[in-house]
Amino acid sequence: MDLSARVRERRLALGLTLEALAERTGVSRAMLSDIERGRKNPTVKLLAGIAEGLGCTVSALLGEGGGAPAEAINVVRRDEQRTLIDPRSGVERQVLAPALLQRGVEVIWYAIPPGQETGAFPPHRPGVEEHITVVEGRLRCTLAGRELTLETGDSVTFRADIVHNFANAGPAPCRYLLLIL
Repeated sequence: MDLSARVRERRLALGLTLEALAERTGVSRAMLSDIERGRKNPTVKLLAGIAEGLGCTVSALLGEGGGAPAEAINVVRRDEQRTLIDPRSGVERQVLAPALLQRGVEVIWYAIPPGQETGAFPPHRPGVEEHITVVEGRLRCTLAGRELTLETGDSVTFRADIVHNFANAGPAPCRYLLLIL
């Protein structure tokens, strides 16, 4: 099953019309319809808003993890990792530990090209937290309007029930590890 089918299936399972999902997410009915019909591919930011409106994770909509129960040892080879690339900004997103999705934990690798940003992510439901560690480069975080810059090796943990945005604040690619708990 592909992304478009998962979005439609989840929306219908929740008993939502396209209009109701549009109200929940701020995404137009026309765009949601195009996504469900496979005519348009959403950006990472847009997909995050849709997932939040559907009460699930981006990873669930992408079909990552959620399969068989976790084994004692789970190896995910680099070429098995699904990469989502935002066509406008070049921001890359990879789920690194699909076995943890069943426990409600997302471990995600992000890479942001110089001068680009993720765009504002909508608030998660109450109780969700995010943790970021910058592996390389410089990351400007805007958390509920408050700006802070993280350098290589710096970390931040925050309640994710706020609007949040991330941008590359340096001249080289910025790479960071994101945990959503």
